Amino acid sequence: MIYLDNAATSFPKPKSVIRETLTCIKKYCANSGRSSHKLAIKTNEEIYKTREAISNFLSLDAPENVCFTTNATYALNIAIKTLITTSCHVIISDIEHNSVLRPIHKLKETINIEYSYFSTDGDIEKNIKEQIKENTKAIICNLMSNVTGEEIPLEMLSEIAKKYGLILIVDASQIIGHKHIDLADNPCDALCAPGHKGLFGIQGCGFVVFNNEISKETLIEGGSGNESLRISMPPLPPEHFEAGTLPTPSIVALRAGIDFINSYGIKNAETEINRLTDIFFERVSALKNIECYGAKSGIISFRFKNRSSSYISGRLNDFNIYTRSGLHCSPLAHKKLGTVDTGLVRISLSLLTKESYADNLYVALQAIGRSIY
Repeated sequence: MIYLDNAATSFPKPKSVIRETLTCIKKYCANSGRSSHKLAIKTNEEIYKTREAISNFLSLDAPENVCFTTNATYALNIAIKTLITTSCHVIISDIEHNSVLRPIHKLKETINIEYSYFSTDGDIEKNIKEQIKENTKAIICNLMSNVTGEEIPLEMLSEIAKKYGLILIVDASQIIGHKHIDLADNPCDALCAPGHKGLFGIQGCGFVVFNNEISKETLIEGGSGNESLRISMPPLPPEHFEAGTLPTPSIVALRAGIDFINSYGIKNAETEINRLTDIFFERVSALKNIECYGAKSGIISFRFKNRSSSYISGRLNDFNIYTRSGLHCSPLAHKKLGTVDTGLVRISLSLLTKESYADNLYVALQAIGRSIY
């Protein structure tokens, strides 16, 4: 089996992540913040350790502002719908995932916001500034495309937001774990990310990290384990946004994933991912009748000329090579690339991807190409 779909969910997981998840399930998986017995206290302590790990990983000193969700999409909905509450204009990129585009469009329908796109071609900073209007309130965008690996620098976004007094909400789904993110030097109002991709956690846990000027709105309400006499949610994070029982096994798995990356070194991780990307791109782009669209930061997307990407991905499946085809929940990126008709086959790598897989992929694509043309 050759797994090349890490931009969707990383696989396999480091042994340390599996071990920590099993330890949690076997030894202390009670409800955090609900009871005062030893298992509940232990669970609460382990969850707080994960808040600290995330905060440190992002160069922050505010673990209480790490709010857990079920995934990055839910985190983005919390950030967007609690920070954008009145009619205004917001700016997004022309390569946004539906986890940004759809909540923004929903706000257009419900509270009459306007939104416009900035181009990620050419001078991105100039392109963003050209979209700023008198009623612009926020920039909301991803830091890396899940289709091409194209990056939108956080440092630049942070500087623009500060200069123009704009809210900045970023989607770090594809970049986190592959490149260092420093929120101390490059602050934003909210950073949203999943645990199950580049951080090597398991499905069921994402998070939003707010800055200290926390929103007073909530997206959902319910049990919080404290201040139960209040008719509204507790006013302070993280409980302000964490209604209901938290996914403890997924949370501690996320911490183990961060520990794994820290032991590897985030700079070393970035170097290794880029090295693997170059190797895979060299093999794929050498084949006839293949068009490549981006090859950066562990993501390479391509198609055979005039062929459906789902057909190619299906054929690769016959070789036990697992990729993702289609539009990748990113219609804006595919409209920009002109690939809506066929979609693209995406291969995406992790630190645990073997270099030898590039040769296996080359052989399989070569065989598929011979059968087509």
